[in-house]
Amino acid sequence: MFNRISVKIVLSLVTVLTVIMALSTYLIVEQRSKVLQEQLQVKASSLALIGAEALRSVLEKALENGELLKGELFDTDYQVITKGALAGATIPKYSTAYDLYLDEAIQEFQDTFLDTDEMVVFAVLVDRNGYLPTHNTKYSQPLTGDAEKDKVGNRTKRLFNDPVGLAAAQYTGADGQGYLRQVYKRDTGETMWDVSAPVFVRGEHWGGFRIGFSMKQADAALAELRNTVAFWMFIVLVCASLTCLLVVSRMLRPLKELTWAAERVAEGSLEERITVTSDDEVGQVGRAFNTMTQVIVKNLQGEIDKSNRMVVSVKEAIQQLSTSANELMAISAQQSSGATEQAAAVQEATTTSEEIAATARQVSENAGHVEALAGNASATSAAGQAAVATAIEGMGHLKGQVQSIAEAMLEMGENSQKIGGIIDIIDEISDQTNLLSLNAAIEAAGAGEAGKRFSVVANEVRRLADRTAEATDQVKVLIVQIQKATNSTIMLTEEGSKGVDAASTLVANISAALAKITAAVDETVDSAGEIRLMTQQQTTASEQMTETIVEVRDVAIQVAASSQQTTQAISELTSLAGRLQDLVEENLRAKGEAAAIAGARQMEEFLSKAVDSGRFSLEEIFDEGYQPIANTDPQKYHTKYDGYLDETIKGYQDEFLKNDMVAFAVLVDRNGYLPTHNSKFSEPLTGDLKQDLVGNRTKRIFNHDVGLQAARNLKGLLTQPYERDTGEKMLDISCPVYVKGRHWGAFRIGYWV
Repeated sequence: MFNRISVKIVLSLVTVLTVIMALSTYLIVEQRSKVLQEQLQVKASSLALIGAEALRSVLEKALENGELLKGELFDTDYQVITKGALAGATIPKYSTAYDLYLDEAIQEFQDTFLDTDEMVVFAVLVDRNGYLPTHNTKYSQPLTGDAEKDKVGNRTKRLFNDPVGLAAAQYTGADGQGYLRQVYKRDTGETMWDVSAPVFVRGEHWGGFRIGFSMKQADAALAELRNTVAFWMFIVLVCASLTCLLVVSRMLRPLKELTWAAERVAEGSLEERITVTSDDEVGQVGRAFNTMTQVIVKNLQGEIDKSNRMVVSVKEAIQQLSTSANELMAISAQQSSGATEQAAAVQEATTTSEEIAATARQVSENAGHVEALAGNASATSAAGQAAVATAIEGMGHLKGQVQSIAEAMLEMGENSQKIGGIIDIIDEISDQTNLLSLNAAIEAAGAGEAGKRFSVVANEVRRLADRTAEATDQVKVLIVQIQKATNSTIMLTEEGSKGVDAASTLVANISAALAKITAAVDETVDSAGEIRLMTQQQTTASEQMTETIVEVRDVAIQVAASSQQTTQAISELTSLAGRLQDLVEENLRAKGEAAAIAGARQMEEFLSKAVDSGRFSLEEIFDEGYQPIANTDPQKYHTKYDGYLDETIKGYQDEFLKNDMVAFAVLVDRNGYLPTHNSKFSEPLTGDLKQDLVGNRTKRIFNHDVGLQAARNLKGLLTQPYERDTGEKMLDISCPVYVKGRHWGAFRIGYWV
């Protein structure tokens, strides 16, 4: 806004006017202040002179009438009042020979000054020492005992010998002015003017007449004057500023229209024209501009159209090239893979064929060996049958021997059982022997000395019985072991007998099997001869097949190498198509960014004009109270401004769709709300969801990821891949839109990719 020349001119004029008005206000106020002060001074001095003259007459008349003597009138023997109503005052009060007379003679006269002018604070007669015998009634109130209150309400019969008071009392008018004006700060805190005139009685200076003029009211009068002048100066300044703005805007309107036209041409509106209404310099520039747009811009339009057609053609060619390259790549890959697999398969077949040939030769050789071995096996089988017959006979003898051993072992087991019985008898004998030895020992002990020898014999017998018991136990253990071993041997012998029977059966079976083997070996000899002849023929055929497969392998290797070269060439072609595609997309992106910026600036102008013209307030243009439109799917909404935008921006947005690469060009707010879509996407609703999803996309909230990022982006241009809910893929380029410095939303352009 501040870059506009009209604003700059108006601001310059307003600044100059402001300085002039401020200076004028200051001078007027200063002049009026001086005049007011002079008027107040004249007024105050006049009152002081009048009062002084009147009181001179009162004092001289008192002398003439004999009411006061000269000595009494000039009495300076101030007596402190100690009795009466004024006794005990905080500030001392005094009486003189004439003070009571003056209370009756001059108080009413002095009060008339306070009644005549509200600016008069006090009007009093003081002698040449500052003694004030009679104050105004207002300041002669009875004492209350409150010092602060009495300081204001009772100021009579005091000595005011402060510098201001003494100066006023002792002023004689020697300067020829006739009065004395001073700034007086009262002991009650008030500040005022003190204007005094001397009082002479029969040519002798008696004192002075003092009048206090309120500076507060004077300052208020000056402030009122200052405010009045400043207010009217401000009104004049506002009127002058508005007049300047109106005049400058009117004078610069053609230039502004020329600027807008130039901006629209720069943004792509190549058919822009200016209406020339004047013959001045601006009119001449307008006519030159129209000529320029007719000549240069038309040529530029032709070049742009050619460029767009070329881009479309290149894009189609790239798509076809990319598609063909991808198909060729797939075919070549299949061929290369097939050739490689074929070469590998042929190589494997060659190897297999060579192995078959070698195997056939080996089989032929082995068949001869098998034939020889089969003959040997036949002879060996016959010898084996004879050996088996001999083994059967030996097994019969072995079976008889095993049976004899089994019988002997049984007999030995029975004998071991008998030995066990003998051991039991020995145990009983040993026990009886122990018992006898015990009895003998007892008897020997009873016989005393004669039985000692018998006791020794009894001990030996018992020891022998113990050894016999121990030996018997050892023999018993050995017999038990022998019994166990005998039983085991008997069982093994029985099993051996059974095994001999089984072996005899097996040997018989072997004899029968050898007979069958002999017959089979004879057949093998015959078959081996036939196999040897067949393998010789197979070997010859395998060698011929190997030679043929080697030739096929060489051809397959060459095909595989050619396929790899073809694949590499197609890959380079695909890469070239990709680079061309990138160049085309870069060109589209550059054009799209310029168009998005131009669209965003134009939308800012549309919205700002709506606010400036008063059509909408700033709050209304930022309205987020989306009102749902009934019976719409997806849901559509109204706002306070969408109808206005339908009339204002739709035609401008549609201009972008004249470029075949542009899918849409729309304004959205910061929540993704799209108030006005292109005419192409604002068709009447049909009730068919699929058809309406394509044909009527206006007044919707596009708050998906791409839509919200575009609407809320504050960092300048934003480019995103965008897949529509209709399945179309495109490039979304957006630029932020601001209204009066506040972020409103974005201008989005979709380009086909």
